[in-house]
Amino acid sequence: MTSPTTIVAKLQSNLRFKLAYIRVYHDFQQTVTEDEVKALMKTLIEAERETIGSLTRRIRQLGGAVQPESQPGQSAQELRIKASTQRTTLAKLRFLQRGATRAIEWYDEQIAALADDEETVGLLKTLQEDKRQHLQQLEAMIAGLGG
Repeated sequence: MTSPTTIVAKLQSNLRFKLAYIRVYHDFQQTVTEDEVKALMKTLIEAERETIGSLTRRIRQLGGAVQPESQPGQSAQELRIKASTQRTTLAKLRFLQRGATRAIEWYDEQIAALADDEETVGLLKTLQEDKRQHLQQLEAMIAGLGG
């Protein structure tokens, strides 16, 4: 059986990335000119915020602590730095598309690794489905902008 400490560490990592992506979406929302892209960024921010509650609840149920937003972690900081180098709207959207694809793959790995914890697996499947919907929205926007 997977230890609660291991599960908490994985969920905390996911939480840090969700918080970092909220900041990236906000940054992109401020820098793009297309209204439909601004609206998509707002939608993605709201969707990520909605999932944070269930994620933090599970972390606490397992005895873990929730890090404050001001401590995003090294990988999340690197994500924001990479995001800031994206200059065009299509580059920004493709960056988010790659991130969503990687997140879906990460969820697959964690679902397999944590198969003995049904509650966490259920949460991860829900989060993965949300990310799939984000990916579809991003792909539709990229296609709509001629990318």
